[in-house]
Amino acid sequence: MAHGFQPGGRAPAPPPLDLVQDFVNTEIPEWQQDDIADPERLAAWLHARGLLGADEVVEPGAYVRARALRTGLRALALGNTEGALPSVDGLVAALRPLRFALALDSAGQLSVAPAGAGADRALGTIVAVVIDAQRAGTWQRLKACRKQSCGWVFYDASRNRSSSWCAMAICGNRMKTASYRRRRA
Repeated sequence: MAHGFQPGGRAPAPPPLDLVQDFVNTEIPEWQQDDIADPERLAAWLHARGLLGADEVVEPGAYVRARALRTGLRALALGNTEGALPSVDGLVAALRPLRFALALDSAGQLSVAPAGAGADRALGTIVAVVIDAQRAGTWQRLKACRKQSCGWVFYDASRNRSSSWCAMAICGNRMKTASYRRRRA
């Protein structure tokens, strides 16, 4: 989804961080939209991105972990916006069953690679992208809109990394108008 609509005309996150952005934005709370609302839709989403083999399905436990991972990653992205780490208990629980291995590239750089099989391996791929982005310093630019009912994850390409809204003209304006009205009341 990140390669399609982006509020305010923002550019999507650079690859491979755009995978994480796409994954988290499968849910848009304000629109009551959930593109992975059941295991079959999650499997289709993972298949479309080459993360799940054609004959592989999403087991119920992996589906629950995927939803918890998505919620936890949105919370971490909101932490990037607000500057404070939110509660990550659900994220920790979602990560616990996932398996990883160390990989060494031709330049001698270590990285984390997903291990295991099926949907858990696919989820591990998403987590490995987050780990690499944190190491590269691009993770901090992946933010969640401050408007609680929105939560759209966007890539902050601003020079000073100060963006707080998916789009100032949409959520930023609504929040500032609501704040003004509260102060005037």
